[in-house]
Amino acid sequence: MEKTLKRIIIADDHAVVRTGMQLILDETDDMKICDEVSNGNELIDKLRISSFDLVILDIFMPGKDAMDVLKEIHLFWPHLPVVIFSMNPDDVYAVRMIKNGASAYINKETDPKQIIEILRTVLSGKKFFTQPQSAMLAELVIEPEKKASGTSLHETLSDREFQIFFMMASGLKKSQIAQKLALSKHTIGNHRTNIMHKMNFSTNSELTRYAIQHGIVK
Repeated sequence: MEKTLKRIIIADDHAVVRTGMQLILDETDDMKICDEVSNGNELIDKLRISSFDLVILDIFMPGKDAMDVLKEIHLFWPHLPVVIFSMNPDDVYAVRMIKNGASAYINKETDPKQIIEILRTVLSGKKFFTQPQSAMLAELVIEPEKKASGTSLHETLSDREFQIFFMMASGLKKSQIAQKLALSKHTIGNHRTNIMHKMNFSTNSELTRYAIQHGIVK
């Protein structure tokens, strides 16, 4: 009996990534990239008019940010699994995405065979976590009191603040962050002020040093 193909949509602003994923899944007989978009706004528009079994979502795209897209999908299509696809291997960011509804967080350098198995795992209704991600999630669930008493500074940030904090620590300028998140430079400036206040930093170099020490950026 012929297998039913699982319909997948990929959202990534790099055509080479979309094409690469298409080629990877062309080797399977149970799932297929049925549509592709280059930003979060286009993705939401597609989801409103077509049905899919899984979303592959790039973490940094023009327009609507991945975190906002993930939250919107989780709100309006709660049973639609989302796999985050990122060049950044950072598990701290991964846990943020998983807490907001992602079923898996895959590094773009992951072996194609493993990508296929992760997607199959998610399509079966399960979630996929790496060992470091599982350990961090377990800490949040098993040791909440200990976690609350020893909260790291970056954990006091909202999701949006953490996004901007991560981009700042990665070396992006205010104008670049504004462009990526489709926000004004004034808004980014306000977020930066809040971040620096919450984390008790005076300079970007202090912020970057903290991010490196805590493994948030490499």
